[in-house]
Amino acid sequence: MATLLPLRIALLLVCAATNAAALDLIGYLPYYRMSGSYVSNVLPEQLAMLDEVRYFGLTSDSNGQIVPLGNSLQSHMSNIATVQSVIDGLPEAQRPRLDITLGGAAQDAPFTSVAADAAKRATLAQNVEALLTETGATSIDINWEHPNVGFELTTSYPALLKRIKQEVGPNRRVYATLAPSLVMSNSALTGANAIDGVSLMTYDLGWWSNDPSNPNNGEHSLQEYAEDAVEAWTEPPGSRNDRPWVFGTWGNATPADRLSVALPFYGRALSSQTAYTYSELTGGGTITGGEYYNYQGQQVWAPSPELAAERIEYAYEQGLQHVIIWEIGQDLPPSHEASLLRSAFEAREALVGLDGDFNGDGSVDAADYTTWRDGLGTTYTLSDYSDWRSNFGATATQTATVPEPTTLTLGLVVLGYPPVSLCRATRATRTP
Repeated sequence: MATLLPLRIALLLVCAATNAAALDLIGYLPYYRMSGSYVSNVLPEQLAMLDEVRYFGLTSDSNGQIVPLGNSLQSHMSNIATVQSVIDGLPEAQRPRLDITLGGAAQDAPFTSVAADAAKRATLAQNVEALLTETGATSIDINWEHPNVGFELTTSYPALLKRIKQEVGPNRRVYATLAPSLVMSNSALTGANAIDGVSLMTYDLGWWSNDPSNPNNGEHSLQEYAEDAVEAWTEPPGSRNDRPWVFGTWGNATPADRLSVALPFYGRALSSQTAYTYSELTGGGTITGGEYYNYQGQQVWAPSPELAAERIEYAYEQGLQHVIIWEIGQDLPPSHEASLLRSAFEAREALVGLDGDFNGDGSVDAADYTTWRDGLGTTYTLSDYSDWRSNFGATATQTATVPEPTTLTLGLVVLGYPPVSLCRATRATRTP
């Protein structure tokens, strides 16, 4: 008999069936992880669990030219081609979108220069469009991380993002990635050339405690931090601020479905802030409870499989657009039962709705065809039509595939909940 899912997931399966929404898993893939063994033996299985993979290794210079980080530009282009080759080798239903990240790695001054100048914004936008065309990537992530409070957050950063979106067009995605304490103007997400989403870096946030009564030093991605970040972005201005030392004035009223939270695959020592990958901690450390590990004589906080599942559940409950992962190369292989990506993927699969149920009403019918038709070329593709046709007539009250329905139903009855019909757990439909 299958193992009983955690009650939290079980209840979400039941109660959210008719309000299901896709929740994308997006994984960063830095250039420095791309060893031959990893690419051959681990990456394919990881990519099959993702909706999008973001290649990290390029940035902009102060004039809007795309330049490499670490390696040569030729090396990065070869890496991107390799990733695309791995994607193409997967079954069509398991192929993630390919995204390219510009920035990260404390890149700040070049973006400040480009964003403040209309001509430079146009140059970078044109270079991004050429890069996407050359590589076949379908989206770009502008990973500025730490723009300055004030003009950059209210005006120049949104202007840069929207100029890039104007250039690449409606069928390619543009994201912004930045620290969640820097609440950016919603102007980037509204009106003509609105970008597609904002990835909040809810990790490396041990400093958020900054409170004598809560001295979390190194516990850099607690669930409460992710929740506070989402509230700061989505609550209306003037709402109660639980962390005034982080956000100052609370509230931005950003739509939740344009936001993400992050799930790090590494930990930090509580005393020294030294970073260790999750695979290091589980391979040579001792779990001392929850997210705490003893490793090389230090106590280290890192996410656990349970926390990975909790973050996915939270993102789904809040109607967020995606969860970003820094970074997939720090994980155990997905075949390992303690893999964080595996835990996140399985939690997401237990929550998503029916393939072909485009309007989220719990059934696949003619109304979904209308939704598909109206969104063809922007939100949906011809492969989505195949999902609709294959599942026509299906409903979200059909039998769940994970776990066995009799097991879950019995567990709920024993715990005092009435018998229910369960959502069918299927993979979220991918869009270009």
